[in-house]
Amino acid sequence: MKATPVLDHIAFTVPDLDALIDRLTGDFGMVIESRSPQFAIVVDRATGLKMELGRSADAGVHFRHFGFRAEDVDSAHSALTEAGMSESTAPHRRDFARMYTSFLKQPDGFEIQLVKYD
Repeated sequence: MKATPVLDHIAFTVPDLDALIDRLTGDFGMVIESRSPQFAIVVDRATGLKMELGRSADAGVHFRHFGFRAEDVDSAHSALTEAGMSESTAPHRRDFARMYTSFLKQPDGFEIQLVKYD
């Protein structure tokens, strides 16, 4: 790995997406970066940390993954697979999100996303 990946976002799903967005923006001063009926990204103004929020049909909160910014997604992906993580999704381009990304899982099932934004 050229550089250590840096925490970029935390992703999870909730049944009442609108209520959570209202709470985070109203009570905690976070700002909406993007929004659709089923998905939102909110950002903490002080730290820049993002939360990817999805609407879930199930009750309760469901953790999805931690996202890490990587200077070189391919190198970081290779280093982490060599270190024992398994590939969930190979490095690929997501044009709609203006990013290059991959997903990996630790042996215990914990998932991370590597991302480099345009």
